[in-house]
Amino acid sequence: MWWAGLGFGALTLICILLYGTLYILDFGVPQTWALPWALFGQEGARDALISFSEVTVGVLGIALTVVAIIVELAANRYTPRITELFLRDPVNGTVLSFFVVTTVLVVWINLSLHAGNPYPSFMAWGAAGLVSVSLLLILPYFVYVFDFLSPTRVVQRIQQTATHSLTRMARKRGSIERTRTEVIQAIEQLGDVALNSVDKKDKPIALDCLSALSQIVVAHIEQKEQLPQPWFDSAPLVSHDQDFVALHPDMVRALTDRQTWLEMKVLRQYQALFTASVHHLHDVNHMVGIQTRRIAQLSLESNDEASLQLARRFLNTYMRATINGRDVRSAYNLLNEYRMLGIVALEHGRDELALEIAEKLQFYGQLAFQSGLAFVLEIVAYDVCTLIEHASEKEAPNHDALLALFLDLDREPEGKKGQEASLRGVRKAQIKLATYYLVHEKEPRARQIYEDMKHEKEDRLRSIHQELLDVEDPEYWEVVDRGINFDYLSNERRATLGRYFGWFEPGAHASES
Repeated sequence: MWWAGLGFGALTLICILLYGTLYILDFGVPQTWALPWALFGQEGARDALISFSEVTVGVLGIALTVVAIIVELAANRYTPRITELFLRDPVNGTVLSFFVVTTVLVVWINLSLHAGNPYPSFMAWGAAGLVSVSLLLILPYFVYVFDFLSPTRVVQRIQQTATHSLTRMARKRGSIERTRTEVIQAIEQLGDVALNSVDKKDKPIALDCLSALSQIVVAHIEQKEQLPQPWFDSAPLVSHDQDFVALHPDMVRALTDRQTWLEMKVLRQYQALFTASVHHLHDVNHMVGIQTRRIAQLSLESNDEASLQLARRFLNTYMRATINGRDVRSAYNLLNEYRMLGIVALEHGRDELALEIAEKLQFYGQLAFQSGLAFVLEIVAYDVCTLIEHASEKEAPNHDALLALFLDLDREPEGKKGQEASLRGVRKAQIKLATYYLVHEKEPRARQIYEDMKHEKEDRLRSIHQELLDVEDPEYWEVVDRGINFDYLSNERRATLGRYFGWFEPGAHASES
């Protein structure tokens, strides 16, 4: 708002300086500045005041017309709730009220100009001042309105309303029902703006909405311990909220006990956006995955187990949607977020959680393979490989379980015999892990991988060996979100390939024994 005030002051100063300079050049310095007709003349002042009512009505009409058109266009493009935001804004209410008050006062003053002597100097100055301010204010106000209705500002304002309401409630201020209504309205407004943006392929606005929704969840998790217990009661939501009305009573009670109705509300918006963006806006899907993983990570770091499990279930739901929609790129990006969550779990000593994540990766990888999306299983193989490398570095207790799961990835699902050629990527990931073990002098574990694939065909092993040797660029040759080449090995690890593949030579194992 400061820049609008600066514009108003600058315009006022320019008008005063220009008029004063021209007046002095024509008439010299006046003897008195006390009365308006000292500058304009009594008859001229009367004539001007009579026309002020037309001017002020015109200003009010212009302001209302422009504002109505802009608000309507913004509401149609993003969300009808923008009208509500506009009307509740104090600056908009103040300025429009000032225009109306000016118009009414000027009309009444015109009716009083011929009431008698002395001449109504205060009325004259008042009318002149009000009209001048209205004319000087209209341009800065339009600038303010344009900025107010810019999508980024709208999203930011909605998010701030929700987080401020949560902070106020954490300090035991305000009504629980009113605060809940404000927060729910903010979440739904952001969801509406995001969905409309996806429909119109307005990607930047959709991404801003995803970030704003995430900030609301972050504020809620960080202040959850300070919020009053009645705040977490989800029963009142069942009667009218679209995201809870169809929930089973047991689920409603669970949300209350776990204190996660707000997280559920936000993640429902994410789910709707993810579904709407499958095969449509991959960047939006990727950001949904990123923000959901961040919520899960914050929950893990805050020891909020219920929110962590809820975020993980939504990640699983997204994965199912990508497979059903046969959207390999979204699956590619989503698996990256799941892998990152697994690494964070290992770093925080949550080995059982990392193993659960690996099991879900295996499940969805093999489900994708059954659906004819073999590349998804290859992505899973490389992501689980990365998890195992981190587990090995930390000497995590779940390492052996992770390795056993990893070696079971290339098991051909029932009904899909004959697709062994599609599992080359899985074998490459397993060999890549074997090179890691050899570099770090953990040959027995590399031997486990060898035992799992020792019955592979010789020509297939030879071709895989050559393909791994040929990859020298760590970056993929096309533009992808991860930017890495799965088959790349560092020089140190590439040097161990000969040793590993040497175990497959006839008699090699016997001679080493």
